[in-house]
Amino acid sequence: MGLQDTTNGTTSPQKSQRRTGELVFEYIPSMKRTFLTHEYASYPLKFLHPSTMVAPNFPTAVACMLGYGGGIVGGDSTHVDIKLGDNATVVLGTQATTKVYKPKPLAPATLSTQHLTVRIGADSLFVHVPHPITCFQGALYAQHQRFFLHATSSLVLVDWMTSGRLACGESWSFASFESCNEVRYEVDNGEVLVVLLDRLRLLDEPHDPLAARMGGMAVFGTVVLIGPRLHSFVQLLLQDTARKSLAPHQPPVPAGATHVQNVRAAVSPLTPSHPLLTSSSSSSGAIVRVAGTTTEATYEYMRALLLPLENIVGVRCFGENR
Repeated sequence: MGLQDTTNGTTSPQKSQRRTGELVFEYIPSMKRTFLTHEYASYPLKFLHPSTMVAPNFPTAVACMLGYGGGIVGGDSTHVDIKLGDNATVVLGTQATTKVYKPKPLAPATLSTQHLTVRIGADSLFVHVPHPITCFQGALYAQHQRFFLHATSSLVLVDWMTSGRLACGESWSFASFESCNEVRYEVDNGEVLVVLLDRLRLLDEPHDPLAARMGGMAVFGTVVLIGPRLHSFVQLLLQDTARKSLAPHQPPVPAGATHVQNVRAAVSPLTPSHPLLTSSSSSSGAIVRVAGTTTEATYEYMRALLLPLENIVGVRCFGENR
């Protein structure tokens, strides 16, 4: 099923939502691995499948999503549908920071959009770990990501952005940025339960510049962790956060990690309120809000935060060179 955007914000372009990418993954029990069984991509999108990133004896399939030229041009619109069968394990990332290019000189400002819909089968785990989005000066960008989970599905979602090309003197100088993330459970009786509806919108205004409102931060991000396959990971994170709450001056850091300078984070529990889900404590999750004064320090924090995933999926997140 294609993405049907019902919002009234900038993430709902008027033109037809033609699919530009499709991926289907299935777990093959006899091979004890997850395989890509269907792929489709059209301009401006393409996929890569770096299988060497996965450690031996893990059932994980890996895909990288990227655009031609390494970024998104004004007016580009992508609509990607991904489906995981039961018991699958999939990691989706990007090769590097996604660049949103500014409009051409004298050209009218045009919104660039990305839409992602993911349906996760029973007992499956989907890990979405893209590099951050970087909007160039004057760029307009919006993304809408929807995740539909079975009661036993698990999800890791990383959504983050940088302030721009600091080396070029650009800091929060794009025209607008919007990101909307939805996490929904499809329960057995056909009911759809919204677990998370999270929207961030940043707008530069002539009389109220965006840069003046960002508190000196250069990176903002959100990490969502939910589902039974992440239960131990989430519990350790929440317990570590509870211990650190006794010292309000100390920001939360991943368990076992040292303090990461120039990064501030807040960890909160994320628990579905439906009786079919709350009957099992393994359906709980966590949401992490991250802000950093430098991109490098925030990468360091993200690597440490997501390090426990290596023992779950056999992939080290953000371990490669950018």
